[in-house]
Amino acid sequence: MKNFVSKVKSCPERELVARPARETGPYVELMLDRNFKLFFGSEERLDLLLALLQEFLPELGIVSVELGDKENVSMRKELKNSVFDVKCRLGDGRTVIVEAQYNSRPDYLDRVLYYSYWPVMGQIRSGKKNNYKLSDVYVLSFINFALVHDEDWEGDVVSSYSLREDGNGELMTDALHFRYVELGRFGKTEAELESLRDRWLYYLKNLGGLKEELEWKDRGDAIDRLVEAARVQALNDEDRDLYLRNMESAFDIQSEIWYARQEGEARGEARGASVRTDEIARKLKADGLSPELVSRYTGLTPEQVQAL
Repeated sequence: MKNFVSKVKSCPERELVARPARETGPYVELMLDRNFKLFFGSEERLDLLLALLQEFLPELGIVSVELGDKENVSMRKELKNSVFDVKCRLGDGRTVIVEAQYNSRPDYLDRVLYYSYWPVMGQIRSGKKNNYKLSDVYVLSFINFALVHDEDWEGDVVSSYSLREDGNGELMTDALHFRYVELGRFGKTEAELESLRDRWLYYLKNLGGLKEELEWKDRGDAIDRLVEAARVQALNDEDRDLYLRNMESAFDIQSEIWYARQEGEARGEARGASVRTDEIARKLKADGLSPELVSRYTGLTPEQVQAL
């Protein structure tokens, strides 16, 4: 498929120029996928997941949501399993997969397409003879970077895709929908926020980077609940311990990547960083991380990780 994410540049403010700090702020870094999964994939915060879906999938008229199984195990051992950040089912049977991606990777769009395979296949049962009518599947992706679109693209932060005819855009099927929330395109300051959507975008992108707690302003909306619930000290003991482990792991990986880049620059050749990345991947595998996680944090493909 056209994988235009391969040309993506990370947000300038997120580039690893200085050595990464190892300090957590007062709020959860929501855009790290494991933290996103921890926070929005919890029954305890189901109201915030509902509010998030209502804001970024408003056309669905969502009034209730329930969490589904996140892990999908293939019946064939040679096929890759998938673990979603959040999978949920709407009251009318439609499925929504919600993903967060902190760093760009060249195969991200292909991976999103693969994720859509699981809820589609899960709808077809052997007892349904000659009945392939599908309920809608939505993949909603919050990405901490900006996709590179065609030159004549006039979109903004949110972009939507479906299966259409190449020439005139005629819809082929209503069964698959992909929506990307490109936080790398959102640059408003707090003083410039104009709408509830602006506030969602701002706090999803920036909350984890704040050094001090915000002054409490009760507007009575979902963002007030988000800010309060995302305080690290507001998490229960189990979630807080898991969050701190997630951040420690992220700091370790960022430090390894930073060292790899410095080493590559010092040698004056790209191969230095490439060799270092392989070394990092081997260490992560030795520490028990799955090939999927190693791939996610090093940028290597799963096949490259398996071959190490």
